[in-house]
Amino acid sequence: MLKSLFISKVRIRVLAKYMEDVNKSYHVRGLVRELGEEINAVRRELLSLKRVGLLTSKKDGNKIMYTINKDCSIVWDLRSMFFKQSETGKILYDKLFPIEGIKVALVTEAFLKNKYPEKTDIDMLFIGDMKVRELSLAVSALEKEMERVIKFAAMKVEDFEFGKKKRDPILINALGGDKVILLGRDSDLI
Repeated sequence: MLKSLFISKVRIRVLAKYMEDVNKSYHVRGLVRELGEEINAVRRELLSLKRVGLLTSKKDGNKIMYTINKDCSIVWDLRSMFFKQSETGKILYDKLFPIEGIKVALVTEAFLKNKYPEKTDIDMLFIGDMKVRELSLAVSALEKEMERVIKFAAMKVEDFEFGKKKRDPILINALGGDKVILLGRDSDLI
């Protein structure tokens, strides 16, 4: 799908690298080494992405470092698109999509970075009228396939609304950080 939207394979590879971790900075030669692409093609794509406002640059010694412009209006949409097209995103979608009743499924910052600084950090949040047993079986299958423990919370819409009002720490943590909505829409979280 992304190949149809973006005509340059180098641009897709550069964007995918940045979308893996939006906090990382790269210089031209570093990206060339990591991607195995021609230096002129990488430089051209970095300059194009900077021109449209997706990247910013800063001189660091004799290198120009390029970083994601987090104020760009489409960064988080792109991150979501690239995650959904990644191997991990496709595995999650394939396992979770068939479960009836999921209104929203989101992947949290803890899952994306595989870091859990807070005790209340979870990997995934599910909202809807799904059968918890069916969801638990799907998550267990994901844990085996991905070879990692997945901490998740599942709740009905009314419980989600109540938790938001009471400022439940698990919800605040899940919604406050970087996240990718795998199923559903942003408006379902408001």
